[in-house]
Amino acid sequence: MTAAPDKQHIVYARFNKSQRAHVRTLITPALIEEHRLKPLGQNSDALERVKNFFARPPSYALYSRSPMREWQVIRMPVKPGESPQPVDDQVYTDEASAYHAVFLKHVADLLADKE
Repeated sequence: MTAAPDKQHIVYARFNKSQRAHVRTLITPALIEEHRLKPLGQNSDALERVKNFFARPPSYALYSRSPMREWQVIRMPVKPGESPQPVDDQVYTDEASAYHAVFLKHVADLLADKE
């Protein structure tokens, strides 16, 4: 007797596809501006939903080259024992700008993915 295949991955893929489609509809210039003005803390319902979606792996993160002075955007996950590799050469000296850069990377990936 053969065991039934685990359908968890199929269900998750379907759920993720529907979530991506919904979150894509929430992305507007006004939402992006709201995030630019206040990347941390409580935001509108739509922005909170988008931020929660972007928090799922795979993800981008900030790497502080110089603690609390300089940040770079990195791609997660980082393999154990390896140094984080920046996605570009941009160095941010303002934490809010760095968080917004991560947000914009997520937005670009979401809008580029036509699935």
